[in-house]
Amino acid sequence: MSLEEDPRVYSISVRIREVSTIIPVMSYKGGVGKSTISALLSLALDEGGYKVGLLDLDFTNPSIHRIFGIDIETATLREEKGVLPLELGNIKVMSVAFFTKDNTLPLRGSELDSVFKELLSITIWGKLDFLVVDMPPGLSDIALDVLKYFREKMRPIIVSASSILSVAPTINLAKMMREIKLNPLGVIINRGVGTEEVYENVLRSIAERGISILGTVEKDGGLDASYGNTLRLRRTRAYSSVKKISESIEASIKKEIV
Repeated sequence: MSLEEDPRVYSISVRIREVSTIIPVMSYKGGVGKSTISALLSLALDEGGYKVGLLDLDFTNPSIHRIFGIDIETATLREEKGVLPLELGNIKVMSVAFFTKDNTLPLRGSELDSVFKELLSITIWGKLDFLVVDMPPGLSDIALDVLKYFREKMRPIIVSASSILSVAPTINLAKMMREIKLNPLGVIINRGVGTEEVYENVLRSIAERGISILGTVEKDGGLDASYGNTLRLRRTRAYSSVKKISESIEASIKKEIV
């Protein structure tokens, strides 16, 4: 069956019809804090009074449920001509982990594509101001599918570590996105490693390529102890950093609309 004949493709467009802006949170590789930043960004946007959804598309290692403290063994999703996301406070959360119960998905190629389409075609988001998407690392098949089906509503951001080894991959990811005419809103620097001098070099190197720096997430030794509890997450230094970044993202999007 071709893409044009697959009814799930049409269903995906219907499911996101009432979503105003989709923010794919991307990175050149795993382990740079992308999932944590996706979770904190959704909390920050929710605090700003927006209707927010959070979609975990990292099929290999979904972790949003762990960050938020969702027990996937007991979590149940309601069906209503589709599947309603789990509601965590005012945030709507969807993850493949709700269906796999944290078991690994040994999928490749067309199988991954099929699972992606199935998940997106059944999920009922309703009206949202923002849908934050925790993306798989790099430009995988799933990432390319997101760029294809969400294109008109997308405002991607890239997460980079504060390491000199992160500069070239981050620039290359932004370059590849520009080549397919998807200019990212900018880069978030996660300061988990590196000295002040290295951090300044990373900032300068990325900015010299004409890539916007949305902000920096400060190193936070207490973050690990806050995973699993959204109230504690909101009290971390990392959350304060992401809250400021969310305001920059809002301003950038409003500027584009105007």
